[in-house]
Amino acid sequence: MTQEPTQPFPVNGVVFAWAITSSGENYELPLVDIAQSLEDPNLSIWLHLNLTNFQVQRWLEKTSLVPERIVEMIEEGVNRSRLERVEKLDDCLLMVMNDFAQEFGNKENDSSLGTLWAFLTPRLMISLRNNPLRTTDKLRFELRNGLLQPRSIIELFHELIDLRAEYLRTILNRLSETMDDLEEILLKGKNLPEHEFLGRIRIECSRLRRQFSPELIALHRLQKRLPYWFTDDDKLRLNDDLELLSHLVQEISNLYDRAKVLQDEQAAHVAQFNARNLQVLSVMTVIFLPMTLLTGVMGMNMEDLPGLKESFYFIMALMGLAGTAVYGALKLKKII
Repeated sequence: MTQEPTQPFPVNGVVFAWAITSSGENYELPLVDIAQSLEDPNLSIWLHLNLTNFQVQRWLEKTSLVPERIVEMIEEGVNRSRLERVEKLDDCLLMVMNDFAQEFGNKENDSSLGTLWAFLTPRLMISLRNNPLRTTDKLRFELRNGLLQPRSIIELFHELIDLRAEYLRTILNRLSETMDDLEEILLKGKNLPEHEFLGRIRIECSRLRRQFSPELIALHRLQKRLPYWFTDDDKLRLNDDLELLSHLVQEISNLYDRAKVLQDEQAAHVAQFNARNLQVLSVMTVIFLPMTLLTGVMGMNMEDLPGLKESFYFIMALMGLAGTAVYGALKLKKII
């Protein structure tokens, strides 16, 4: 049974509260009823809290509802993905996951990330965040509009995982379409994209892979040590979540490799373009070399210079000797 809170509940720090009755009915929980509802054994509750609220911070230091482990991770700023089973508090599930930041007014498919800390028991899920997150806001929207009708807290947890995976897949589809367009442009060899653009795609893929790969490992570990209240259906759905995340992480790696190949291909196109231009310049230099030599020689006026009268052939000999010396030096250093 859920323990009573040892500190007045921080109503001002609640972003959202949702209740699930034992009969399967769902409704948004009024803020003034939260403290009393936590003591009702017939209710399952999701509380979504704002960590920037001072009352929430004080409440976390005193409450017995939240495991000390997750409070310590929040204080230490732990943001690496993890899923752990904690035997205290009814064998609860502790979760740290990366979620997409909800940047209001920005374009869709923004992939900036934030951290969601949460823990689950059979009757309670408390999630905490510093900034608005897209998946929790989406889950709240669908609950309010009746698009989701979860029958338990663990089902709510699976919906949270699925919504985030859906948005991640949207981002990857956008990146994949962009890569398709860039590949088509490179094949045509016209209007090559800026090198920085491909670099940003690689950085984005690298960041997504770095954030979601640890979660894949955490899910594998969780499978080996699940809380007792996970049913067979919950285990099957967790396997589905694991397979989907594995596919998405592999897709991220594939997009990263494609971006790298495109960068190499773009570099090859640029090198070919420069070589073609250099060849044109070399041909032009060879064409005008005899003219330059003739104008240089014929333009020498040595008759009026003291000591150089009738020394034309002597100057030509010096020029030939200098040219031979330079050629010999280049051959010695194996430059030509």
